[in-house]
Amino acid sequence: MKKLIIFMLALLLLSACSKEIKMPVIEEVIPKDIIYVALGDSLTEGVGDELNQQGYVGRLSDQMLGWEGVKYVEVENTAKKGRRSDQLVAQLESGKIDEQLKKADFISLTMGGNDLMKIVRRDLMNLNKEAFDSERIEFQKRYGKIMELIRKKNKSAPIILISVYNPLSIFTKEKSDLNTILYEWNTDIQDFAEADKNACFVNVEDLFDSNENMVYHTDFFHPNARGYDEMTDRIIGSIKSCGLKKLTNGEMDFKE
Repeated sequence: MKKLIIFMLALLLLSACSKEIKMPVIEEVIPKDIIYVALGDSLTEGVGDELNQQGYVGRLSDQMLGWEGVKYVEVENTAKKGRRSDQLVAQLESGKIDEQLKKADFISLTMGGNDLMKIVRRDLMNLNKEAFDSERIEFQKRYGKIMELIRKKNKSAPIILISVYNPLSIFTKEKSDLNTILYEWNTDIQDFAEADKNACFVNVEDLFDSNENMVYHTDFFHPNARGYDEMTDRIIGSIKSCGLKKLTNGEMDFKE
């Protein structure tokens, strides 16, 4: 009986040893060529960058070369100085950049500054918040349309939505209705980002919120090279907070 028990224990021990040991699976991110489509206005075009590094878009694309999953970055910058949200809607509806959007692995957007400045220029001598509130309703509709048109062509590429800022703050430290207006418009942009699982909101308003932080070009409206440096750093930080791996469905990530 004793020999039988020893024999059974030996069998159990051999059985346990023969079980396959499961090793942790390491998910490998395979590098590939990335198409980065930049949409929007002069901030995305890089106006004011005296170093000619294409503003935040050029700097960001350079940074992307250090990400896991990125072998090469091809930039398609479709932005234009002065472009408003209604004009971007028209550009998207025209079909002229459909192919770029379909192939895009990464998208960024600046929009809203020229919509605000349209009101400032029109009502310069009689500015009132009601005019901005009325325009805000239309801006919400157009921004929603922009997101809809982008997603119609590309359902999954991460979209980086960048806030508007107050270029007039260089002339005064005083808070005004414009600060409230900017907060409301940026909240709307943030809401659109949060409604899209592959979008990330980047707030750059505070970077340009005083005349002490001289990051403006000589036109007192656009960032200079230093401003675009800071803007790019903020974008990178926000993408880290949003989770690059999550935004790209595991296709890209920051190196540890």
